[in-house]
Amino acid sequence: MEKLKNHLAALPTITVGGETYLSYQAVIDAVAAFLFPTLPADQIDEAGYQRILETADSLCRELGYADVVKLVPPDVQFSDMGLYWTAASQSALEPDPVMIHAGPGRVEMMQDGLLLDARLSQLGLDEVTRQHFKIPVTASDGVIDLMHQAVASDWPNDFKGLWHDICGMSIAGGKDVSPTERLFTVIIRGVGKRRYWQFKACLKPDTMGDPYLYISLAGEDDKDKLFELGHVVMTPGAAELRIDFAPFLARHAQADWGDLDKFDKRQNDIAVKEGYRILSAYDVPIENGETERIWIITEADRSVTTVLTPEEY
Repeated sequence: MEKLKNHLAALPTITVGGETYLSYQAVIDAVAAFLFPTLPADQIDEAGYQRILETADSLCRELGYADVVKLVPPDVQFSDMGLYWTAASQSALEPDPVMIHAGPGRVEMMQDGLLLDARLSQLGLDEVTRQHFKIPVTASDGVIDLMHQAVASDWPNDFKGLWHDICGMSIAGGKDVSPTERLFTVIIRGVGKRRYWQFKACLKPDTMGDPYLYISLAGEDDKDKLFELGHVVMTPGAAELRIDFAPFLARHAQADWGDLDKFDKRQNDIAVKEGYRILSAYDVPIENGETERIWIITEADRSVTTVLTPEEY
């Protein structure tokens, strides 16, 4: 076993934030090759696989690796995503220092429930997203529409299963086209005769410089939009209205500013061309034939669009 231990110690590592990480999959492959040199991986039975896991765990701990963590963007590039062995650093054992915050960022607000993804939250997919990523993830209109079609088909699809497959394949498969973009394929049945759907995952910064992941269809066409919406989020007050904001977001992106006066509409037209903040107002239908006013605000850098009620501004 000493020979195997030395081999594991010589495996390539990556460094993130001053910490060293060893690929979990590389360790498993090395241990499997050592214990079962003549047996293909797909022919190792359950008892053999359990022996591989126990051996890998024991040797990695002897090498000083204490835990297994998942690394995803923005900590690593798409090509390096996955599980890693990591050592317990001294800083991790010390209490967190007292820090003064100027105010919560979008990521903190989403973690605290003060903001919700306007597309995925309405489908009950927040928990699925958190199972795969530590950063906010959003989907394009094309992806949402595709999932709706798949769920409405005769095939036994559901939103959580579809989104789990999409998030999972964005990590496990695909081809990196740049350090921040990856193309990947997901099998989705029930939408015509097509089975293989190609997606694109793009890592983007928001107004505060915090990263989020935008997943769209690889060939999705946004030509009808005059400007990017970025990550579309909503406040709890907007979420309580329980309506589909997609039609209003589409109007907003096509310069239909809704219930604004002429001066504010002209200001929006200038904002589109000059890169300023954009605000639309719409009276949306709720229960008993009544309406409620919402605002849709796209930030100047086009990284975030927020749906909110005027009282929450």
